[in-house]
Amino acid sequence: MKNTIAIIPAAGSASRMGFDKTTSKLNGIPLLARTIQAISSAESISGIIVAVPSEKITKVTKDIVDKYNLNKVMKVVTGGNTRTETVWNALQAIEHPAEIVVIHDGARPFISTDIIEKSIKAAKQFGGAIVATKVIPTIKEVNSKKEIHRTIDRSKLWAAATPQVFRYEEFLEAYKDFLKERIDYKNITDDAQIFELFGKTVKIVEGDCENIKITTPFDWKTAEMLVIRSS
Repeated sequence: MKNTIAIIPAAGSASRMGFDKTTSKLNGIPLLARTIQAISSAESISGIIVAVPSEKITKVTKDIVDKYNLNKVMKVVTGGNTRTETVWNALQAIEHPAEIVVIHDGARPFISTDIIEKSIKAAKQFGGAIVATKVIPTIKEVNSKKEIHRTIDRSKLWAAATPQVFRYEEFLEAYKDFLKERIDYKNITDDAQIFELFGKTVKIVEGDCENIKITTPFDWKTAEMLVIRSS
């Protein structure tokens, strides 16, 4: 078991964007294609599974995977109604046991090869690893009336991003246990939470501010500038 499989969840509704960002072209290349290219650039990645809404499978396969020769993509599968379901569907599509599974947002095209490799190395050592950045703003905890209750010590706070990387067998077992216990999916906001729930170690790998998740029209404009700067 030496292979590392990447899962790219891209089954969201893009409601905050107002258009289908996944297949829309970001400076001439579809956003999802850029993300797959970024993940493919890591030598450690041996295969990629992309999860999208069922009605987009043909389009993504033809207009993105085939058109841009994204040869590391093994399968394009149907996502679920939630991220948790989408990742589970993709996990089930892994035909042969892997050593490491890398989960990376479809809307994060600016992840660097170096950070991908560092996160894989950390997961091999500790069991789990996520890319994150230190929280810079001052964070206030408030009550139901929006009155400040306290100021949180930001030196202990990190903003989680992706990739989120795990030893495959341990992550799969944690996922199965999670599903058995019927924990509310709404309480799960990232993949590492499932690993954490069952006492697993997750190491922080410091990322950079360019690894943005393109969620809003403002993010899209920011992404256009990042593409221009890097070209």
